[in-house]
Amino acid sequence: MIIENKNIEKICNFYVSDFHLEMILLPYLNQKLKEEEPVTIISEKNLNQSIKELISKVNLDNKIKNNILNLEWDSAEIKEIQNNSNVVLIGTENFIEQKKNKLIDMDVENLKIIDCYNLQEVEKDVQKIVLTHDKNLNTLGITNV
Repeated sequence: MIIENKNIEKICNFYVSDFHLEMILLPYLNQKLKEEEPVTIISEKNLNQSIKELISKVNLDNKIKNNILNLEWDSAEIKEIQNNSNVVLIGTENFIEQKKNKLIDMDVENLKIIDCYNLQEVEKDVQKIVLTHDKNLNTLGITNV
């Protein structure tokens, strides 16, 4: 069955380091996991070590810490995506576009796709990128574009 009205929300994020990215994502992931919403991380780069280091230093419930650590911070592949999922894409502009197009082509409803760009890699394209998204995730949380 092909879903016609998929309700896909596109959110962008810009970060300057892995640690900065994870600090921005942490409150969002914490909230979504508490709400028991599915969360998937698709990352071009293995972030396991940096997220472990960060999680060891933050004050969160151990269950939430474990849930965050159990997300696949080293997976660049799209696996099974459920309806009502939050999908975090981390990588180069090309990587993100390829993965986002695959997600949009899937028969999945109510997706929130968070595209996380390294600011140094896309600094000349920031305005173009922002204009192709509905919202922005930053240190203040999710804001309208």
